[in-house]
Amino acid sequence: MKYTIKEVSQKLGMQTDTIRYYDKAGLLPNIERDNNGYRIFNGTDIYNLQMIQCFRSIGMSIEEMKKIMIMPLDDTRFSIEHREEIVKKQRDKLMQQKEQIDQALLLVEFKLSRYAEIKQSQANQT
Repeated sequence: MKYTIKEVSQKLGMQTDTIRYYDKAGLLPNIERDNNGYRIFNGTDIYNLQMIQCFRSIGMSIEEMKKIMIMPLDDTRFSIEHREEIVKKQRDKLMQQKEQIDQALLLVEFKLSRYAEIKQSQANQT
């Protein structure tokens, strides 16, 4: 199935300017164009944009994304092992962020339970 940039934008919740930026940055190397020069997206393009969204959400740079998404597999500078290492580093960052979030959630839950105890104590006094 083929999609316009507007349809892809709506489907992914991504601004059309952002999609154009990723295309111009070289992250969508095989985007088809119609007779008027408008981008036409297919399922693979949408999957690649979803990967870009995921990678950006975890702070991966455009250059790192290029290394793991579009460099030829036979490019020895960016072997599977090298790409794997980039993704593992991102995973490790995410795990660290997750631990920080888990700790923050514990503190917030504790604070909320204290408020509930105080409210209950106040209710019992009246």
